Amino acid sequence: MEFLNLNKNNVFTYILIFISILIAISILSTVTGVAAKDIGNFQIDNENSITVENNDAPKFVKTPVHYSISKRYAKTTGFEKKRNIVKTKAGNKKYSFKTEYFLPMSWKNSNGYEYWHNCQSMVIHGKYMYIVSSSGYDLNKGFIVRYNLNILKKYKINSNKGLVKLRKLGAALRDDKNLTKEQKKIVKGVKKGPIFNIGHGQTLSYNAKTKSLWMLRDDNPDSTKIKLIHINMKKLKPASIIRFSLSSEGRKITTPRNLAFDRAGNFYFTKGTDKKSIIIFKNKIIDDKVYSTRLATITQRPGTYTQVIGINHVTQRLYIVTDGAFYTVPLVKLNAGTLEPNDLHYTVLATKREFEGIAFDSDGKTYLLFIRGTEVLKSNSIYY
Repeated sequence: MEFLNLNKNNVFTYILIFISILIAISILSTVTGVAAKDIGNFQIDNENSITVENNDAPKFVKTPVHYSISKRYAKTTGFEKKRNIVKTKAGNKKYSFKTEYFLPMSWKNSNGYEYWHNCQSMVIHGKYMYIVSSSGYDLNKGFIVRYNLNILKKYKINSNKGLVKLRKLGAALRDDKNLTKEQKKIVKGVKKGPIFNIGHGQTLSYNAKTKSLWMLRDDNPDSTKIKLIHINMKKLKPASIIRFSLSSEGRKITTPRNLAFDRAGNFYFTKGTDKKSIIIFKNKIIDDKVYSTRLATITQRPGTYTQVIGINHVTQRLYIVTDGAFYTVPLVKLNAGTLEPNDLHYTVLATKREFEGIAFDSDGKTYLLFIRGTEVLKSNSIYY
């Protein structure tokens, strides 16, 4: 055979080529040092999908040409001391949200100066609040910040007098100022993870069944390869990655841009259509197989872009959030295929701020994440 006649130089060349191929394969299957496991292509079950004609929904909320900035942000050069209040202006459920935390806009640690203002998603679980932020430098790169809520409450960060403390702390670190005794203690309640590929970053979600954090990486919105990332909750970085594709009526769907888990470990995402409707999908992975179901199409979504979705485990309602508005639907009826227009709750808020995240506490209160400047607002009510 021909390859038996290779001289030493040729053998050495082929060895180099072989090593290069192995390295390339390793790079393709590894993201931030974590191997990605491919489990295949799976068909979406469309058989029992329903359509809900929600013609009585509030007027579709278009994304503003220019997003608003927090009222006092510019006046105080970022050091806001008074809570913002955002109330419902339309819909059948009347919420009122007040600032719970003004988050740091910048920070500095051993890695140098960092922007923390471009937050993308949020999870509240137990004593921790997790915030995903874009790095501000590289497209699709970002990090997770974990706040210890017990420490924040101990130093009254969510009190009227303490709202400005995190912003001042971030500025002090940025400007290399000596920290006060209290600031040194507050710093211990804030942990920032390493930078990794987060995609757009609006998919952080907690799986209560497996007690773990997950994300969907949508670094290429046109890709049909879905990347589900298990996040190490201590190191705040990817622990493992599962890759798969989902097909419907002969076509693979593009990467979803939102994610939420129910108590049973099922994960949900939505896809918007050009006709302003929104489709809800339910999925579960068992033994490296994805079981996906198209549950429902709601003929009008809240607004232009579905920023995030979330599940309130107290009220058992799925929230669909766009800029300025959100709808909620009961999970039980959604999964049973009995969802009707009068089951939907509608809330349009009197603001043009950009909505980036939603979370819920153990009491069932709702939290919204806004940017410009970055803050977390808490609801005054719970709707079942």
